[in-house]
Amino acid sequence: MTANLNNNRPGRSRPGFSLMELMLVLAIMGILMAVVAINVIGVGDRARIRATKASLATIKSALSSYQLEQGGSYPPDLRTLTTMKPPLLDNSKLQDSWKIDFIYDPHGPSTEQPFVLGSAGPNKVIGDEDDINVWTMEN
Repeated sequence: MTANLNNNRPGRSRPGFSLMELMLVLAIMGILMAVVAINVIGVGDRARIRATKASLATIKSALSSYQLEQGGSYPPDLRTLTTMKPPLLDNSKLQDSWKIDFIYDPHGPSTEQPFVLGSAGPNKVIGDEDDINVWTMEN
C-alpha cells in the first residue's frame, strides 16, 4: 500500500487561503496602516504647534524687553529685534514651524493686548480657527 502524499482525493480541497481570506487580511492591514498614518501625522502637527507657541512666547518676552529699553514703544517690525546690539531675538525665530513669517502689528487692539502677535497655524491661512494668537494660546 502506498501513501497518497498529495491528498488528491475527489471532493477534498488543497490547504491554503482563499481569495476572500487574503482580501480580508489586506483590507484589515490597509485600515490599520491608515490609522497609524493619521496618528503619526497628528503627532507632527501637535509638535509644530507646541514649537510655534514656544517661539511666540520667546518673541513676546523680547518685545517686552524692547519696550522697557525704548521707553514704552514697540518695534515697527520683528526684524528690529534681530538687528539690535545685542540682538534680543535670533533670526531663525521670525517664522513659525511651517516656515511662515509670524503675524505682528505694534498697534494692538487694547491696553491688555498692546500688540498683535501670532501664527496662521497648520493650514497657513490667516483669520480662521487654527490661528495661534500669543494672547489666547494655551501652553
